[in-house]
Amino acid sequence: MDQARLTELIIRADAVTKRVSTPDHTLTIVRDVSLQVQAGQSLAIIGPSGAGKSTLLGLLAGLDTPSEGDIWLGKHQITAMNEEGRAAVRAELVGFVFQTFQLLTSLTALENVCLPMELAGDNQARQRATEYLSKVGLAERLGHYPKQLSGGEQQRVAIARAFACRPKVLFADEPTGNLDQGTGQKVSDLLFELNHASDTTLVLVTHEQRLAERCDDIIVINDGQVESRNG
Repeated sequence: MDQARLTELIIRADAVTKRVSTPDHTLTIVRDVSLQVQAGQSLAIIGPSGAGKSTLLGLLAGLDTPSEGDIWLGKHQITAMNEEGRAAVRAELVGFVFQTFQLLTSLTALENVCLPMELAGDNQARQRATEYLSKVGLAERLGHYPKQLSGGEQQRVAIARAFACRPKVLFADEPTGNLDQGTGQKVSDLLFELNHASDTTLVLVTHEQRLAERCDDIIVINDGQVESRNG
């Protein structure tokens, strides 16, 4: 591969396969997937339920390890690392937005956004958390706990938390899956607005064709394999 082009890549997967053994048989969840994502690009991974989309996302993000193949995040070959090494790469490069929000119920919106930055030793965590909660329209809700927020508001807190850490890559797994159509549209608008403003690479799993079509590139996963690619 041309070295100049390689420097533009933020994600690279070569012949990645993931198998899980059960007492009865071995299940192949992801099968021989290769892909490349350039820095600043947005990529949607779509396909039917059970096709392996979320598993592939977890592999690309270094949350899981493949049975075969290699994955690079930035300059790091994460498949050659142990969990401690992968965790360090995630802390350096990666942000997450999940369908289930994954907010700590005992912390306020502000504290939820502050926490990962504080754990990283950022002495401007509170200032940045306030800034990004304002960006997502929650300046008046800083002291509210998750149970006091609607689903759309909770997802906006999760998005603020992800972008406040200034990740190079944002992985989003069904970010509008638990929201009604109108709220989901507002959240997806916000996701792309912040993505463009931050020049962050966005990789998302979604069932929503309209959301996928907003991305620069789309891959269709079926039965663990890349069935088609557009973009």
